[in-house]
Formats: sequence, C-alpha cells, structure tokens
Amino acid sequence: MAREFTFSQDNARAAMMAIKTLVIDLLQGGPVSVLIRRPSRSREQEKMYHSLIGVIAQQVRVFGKTYEPEIWKALLVDKFEHERAAMGEPLRKPGQVVPAMDGSGRMVSVRPSTTGFSVAEGSAFIEFIFSEGVEMGVKWPASAEEIAAAERAYIASNRRAA
Repeated sequence: MAREFTFSQDNARAAMMAIKTLVIDLLQGGPVSVLIRRPSRSREQEKMYHSLIGVIAQQVRVFGKTYEPEIWKALLVDKFEHERAAMGEPLRKPGQVVPAMDGSGRMVSVRPSTTGFSVAEGSAFIEFIFSEGVEMGVKWPASAEEIAAAERAYIASNRRAA
C-alpha cells in the first residue's frame, strides 16, 4: 500500500496526524518505510500525460475499435520515441528490441519507460500528446474536473488490467 501526502505550511499539522495514524495502523502488519522528499515536477507531468491519454482512449476509435489507455500509452510513447529520433533528439533511455528468451528467434520490443523521461522529455511528451490528439480530432477537456475524471478512468482501467 502506497500513500502520498503533500505538505505545505497550511496543512502540515493535519497531514502529520494522518501519517501518524496510517503508520501506526500499518505497523501491525510489519515494518513500514517512510520516504520524505520534495515533490518532483516529473510526477506532476506523469499525472498530466496519464490524464491526456485517458481522454484519447475515451474519444478515439481506430478502424472502429477502441483501445484501453495502456495500449494508447504504448502507441504514443512508441511514436514519440521514433519522432524524437528522426529529429536527431533521441530519448535518453530509448526502447530496445531484444531476442526472446526461448531461443525461437522471435524478437520482443520493449518500449521506453515514461518513468525514465527527463523533465524536458516529459514536457515534450505532453506537447506531443496534445498535438497527436488534435490530429485525431480529440476535444480536450475544458475544465479541471473533466481532466480529473479522465485521470480516474485511466487509473481504474489499469486496476482492472492488473
């Protein structure tokens, strides 16, 4: 179980109490690890592109077929990687094609992980998703509530797939 708390001067006392309660409850199941760090921009970027991918998954059909957000993510990351390479700006951690472990001669394509994106790559990926969506006729949400709903749908579809 992972939980994330963001502290500010305004909510520090309430957040500390919530963490204390959570840790005490979790300790009954064994040792607990607590990590404290400053929020990273890349985590916010990740939330954003997952929201955007969720919107695409809700609206876009390919040859009359819908795809789950995880499929759209793989397709978009693949296209993003290839376009960056064609522009002479390859990803820091590109995907790979490796031989299957069964000796059959099959090749397995491993896409780059978005968690390995730099902040600049994450920003470029968000712009890329917006651009691709426009080309596919996506009507981007106009409100924070619609974006949040798309993000919830993306998360729920990943839970179903797991």
